[in-house]
Amino acid sequence: MKSQMLKTFLYFFFFSFSNCYYNPIVNSLLNPPETEGNNSALALLGLPGPTLLITGQIIDANGVGEAGLVLQSGKTFAPQTKSIASGNSTFVGGRFYIPYQTGQISFTVYKDSLYYFEFTLDVANASQITYSLYGAAPGIQINGLTTINGTDPPNVFDLVKAYTLDGESNQVLLNSNVNIFITSMNFEFSEPPIPALETGSLVDAWISENISATPSISFDNFMTVTGNTLTIYPNSLTFNTNYEIILKSSILSATGKPLTPRTIKFYYEPPV
Repeated sequence: MKSQMLKTFLYFFFFSFSNCYYNPIVNSLLNPPETEGNNSALALLGLPGPTLLITGQIIDANGVGEAGLVLQSGKTFAPQTKSIASGNSTFVGGRFYIPYQTGQISFTVYKDSLYYFEFTLDVANASQITYSLYGAAPGIQINGLTTINGTDPPNVFDLVKAYTLDGESNQVLLNSNVNIFITSMNFEFSEPPIPALETGSLVDAWISENISATPSISFDNFMTVTGNTLTIYPNSLTFNTNYEIILKSSILSATGKPLTPRTIKFYYEPPV
């Protein structure tokens, strides 16, 4: 009797283990709940996980993020004059989004339908991405390369450009050499930054926490936010000096997105 019961048990065990549909262990691997914690298990099994995108910001030699550029897969290694009508385009602030893959990924960039430059991304993994340029003018760079979940709204917040104003309210970019009086520093972002609440010590603390400068710069204790532009007012710049200003990730958009950090460098010459 015991022998017959043992045979029945063994038969049921092997039958259920060989049938993936009825086996809760195998079935849990093949049909896991969609949680962040099982992504690595999915990868080991060769099953698809979240859709990743690679994103970065193309900045021109004047420090301005360039929207409307067209990225076509592959490199040409030579200037082209033909019109280009298709491809991935950069969005506000010069940011692009392309499907994630490892290895080297190359693109030819077109501006106003004409050849601009080429670049290659070297993707070791989702958190280690570098780039190289070909045919680019000095100063062009790709900032803030990272990966994002393609099923979520983009959680990126970029500086588009930094500038001061001349006596006629024309924009003079804070990049390279600046030879007019800098009475304000204006930072235009891809969307509205968190607004300044008031003047006084809170503004001083906000600037100290979120913006650093080398050599040190002191600012008036008020700032303004108009649309996408935040303006602060320096009061201690020195002529014939190289400045480096870092805008930190602690700067937030009005919707709570952290800024992709940016560094602005310029040489302050006496006004012409």
